[in-house]
Amino acid sequence: KNKIMKRIIFFSLVIISFSAIAQEDAWVYFNGKPNAQTFLDNPLTMLTQRSLDRRTTQGIALDMMDVPVHQPYIDQVEAATGITVLAKSKWMNCVHVRGNELQNIQALANLAFVSSIDYANAGLNRPGANSTQVEKRKVNKTMETLVNFNYGNSANQIQMLNGHLLHQQDYTGQGKIIAVMDGGFPGVDTAAPFARLRDNNKILGGYDYVNRDPNFYTGVSHGTMVLSTMGGYVDGQLVGTAPDAKYYLFITEDGNKEERLEESLWVEAAEEADRLG
Repeated sequence: KNKIMKRIIFFSLVIISFSAIAQEDAWVYFNGKPNAQTFLDNPLTMLTQRSLDRRTTQGIALDMMDVPVHQPYIDQVEAATGITVLAKSKWMNCVHVRGNELQNIQALANLAFVSSIDYANAGLNRPGANSTQVEKRKVNKTMETLVNFNYGNSANQIQMLNGHLLHQQDYTGQGKIIAVMDGGFPGVDTAAPFARLRDNNKILGGYDYVNRDPNFYTGVSHGTMVLSTMGGYVDGQLVGTAPDAKYYLFITEDGNKEERLEESLWVEAAEEADRLG
């Protein structure tokens, strides 16, 4: 009996220890933006002129969502014990954090400027719920090539979308800027179908939000393929739908795993695209 009791106590301690160090993701929402008026009075401190011009054209008024998250709030959350801030959103006035649910994240609710906490693990958002993890399904983020066709040119794909009719009317993307948010853009800096974009300085920049790295010519190739359908150009072989547009390339998808953080990274990139106009 003593041996059985010792084993029960041992395994109980192991379970308790595991739950104590288990990391959770959550969105921590703030209840205001104290310096909002300063930004609203000086819109170029938060948006580019192109973005402001687009809003004027489309009748979109500036509001609190345009104001950046109050940095001192982010700093205080980052300084909290056991908390890592992984992303932020001005549109939702929140930060994406990772930490221990019981020891770290719950304590953030005591901060006066925190209005609510939303766990990525939905089970933790119900009163009295335990921390049972929602089952994660593995997702294949690469595309298997089953057949290689020599298409010669891209007439079929452009015609099924009636893109050729737009091209005939000189709608080729000229003057437009497109943000592509995907899993990676390897080869865009070297491959021939993107030479026209490179030579005409139509790739304006980008960012790898997954690795917090300015090099965006990396990651999985899905973004490269997506960009090719818009900006790819090889005379007589491939003409994308918007070969004369300019592009920003943002990596928001982690090709190695599937996690809720990617949603926050996508929001960050979308907010940056909006800021850039």
